[in-house]
Amino acid sequence: MEKNNFLENLYKNAGYYCVALISFIYIASSLILISKTGKSVYEIIGTGFLSLVVGSLINSSLRSVGLRRGENDDRLAEALSKHALAVEKIAPKIDLLDGFCEKENKIVIKRIRMKLLASAGLKYDDCFDENGVCKELDFSLMGGACSSREGSSFFSKMEQKRKINRMKKSYSKAVKLKIKELTPSALLSDGGGNASPFDFGKSKSGYNKSRGVSDIAARIVMALIFGYFGVSLVSEINFAALIWNSLQIVMYIASGAIGMYSTYMWIVGDYRQGILRKIEYLNRFLACTSDK
Repeated sequence: MEKNNFLENLYKNAGYYCVALISFIYIASSLILISKTGKSVYEIIGTGFLSLVVGSLINSSLRSVGLRRGENDDRLAEALSKHALAVEKIAPKIDLLDGFCEKENKIVIKRIRMKLLASAGLKYDDCFDENGVCKELDFSLMGGACSSREGSSFFSKMEQKRKINRMKKSYSKAVKLKIKELTPSALLSDGGGNASPFDFGKSKSGYNKSRGVSDIAARIVMALIFGYFGVSLVSEINFAALIWNSLQIVMYIASGAIGMYSTYMWIVGDYRQGILRKIEYLNRFLACTSDK
């Protein structure tokens, strides 16, 4: 219990810890003077590649920790459980889900179009019919009707022209509007698709194969670096270089910690909220089809 509280506190205050760590890095940099290394091009490439590999490994490792921590969060587990239950409830009426999604898409498109048109003083019913098909408009007449000034002065004409241009732009945006449509597959994923009680996870050999494919690129890069470049012992300890490399590692850890925290917050935040919205739509579908 104490360990869980410690980890929870660590994740909640990760932003503050990262700020403190980065501040320490900046303060520690005052112990050294940054200057050109005097290395050859090949030496710069070799140390740069090695630094890149080390930084990438630290960053990806910490991000995977944040991802796994988020996946094991009780809030996400509860959302996935509720989603699986909602999918199970609507299963007998799954043939009606396509029509529901199409209706919801039309409602959302109409709502967004109304907002776009209203910003230019246009009414939805004047621009689209009941099926959402656009109508032909005479903007010169509409612009004249919207003009609040009388006469044909230069300023009045300029104001009328600006109103007509705003109307045309808003109308064009409303006609060309594209949204990410609601689909049955989107609603049914994450909780209802592969919830088999006989799925016991990957075997050891299967896990090793999947990891081997993802790790081979990093191994090839490291093999090329260590195969092409050689090293020699320094005659005396260079404390400046030691501090510089230490600062690099601390910066990589700070960057990875930020990535770990952002990944964790995305899982328990945006990703979880998306699942909850799916549950909301599934419950709405169930309510709409309760008498069918």
